[in-house]
Amino acid sequence: MDKLTVVLVDPPDEEAASVTLRSEKGELVVFCHPCSLEAGDVIENRLSVLDADVHATYLADWPESEKEALSTEWIERTGHYAYRGRGHVLDHGDGLVEVQGFIIDMGAVCVGHVDFEISRLDLST
Repeated sequence: MDKLTVVLVDPPDEEAASVTLRSEKGELVVFCHPCSLEAGDVIENRLSVLDADVHATYLADWPESEKEALSTEWIERTGHYAYRGRGHVLDHGDGLVEVQGFIIDMGAVCVGHVDFEISRLDLST
């Protein structure tokens, strides 16, 4: 599992902060509490959600061509720590989803790809 790089901690030296993280494929802003990180730190690639709506992008019996067409990972910011997107399920038992190089624990999910809406993305501590 690739590591994440801390790009920015705002405000620095506070117990709770907004942290900008970079993977090999993108950047996300997450909530961090307690937060003792500094810009330049390299951390484990494991994020969590306060609340998320997650559902299957496609069903197992759909034609492969439709599954392939719906297998593009993407994520967009919809609020300060809120996101929506589509990711690949790495481990459905542990609820781990990968999107743009970030591993997010979303709880129990299905196999394949999922569409999601996250109310708050957190740095797992």
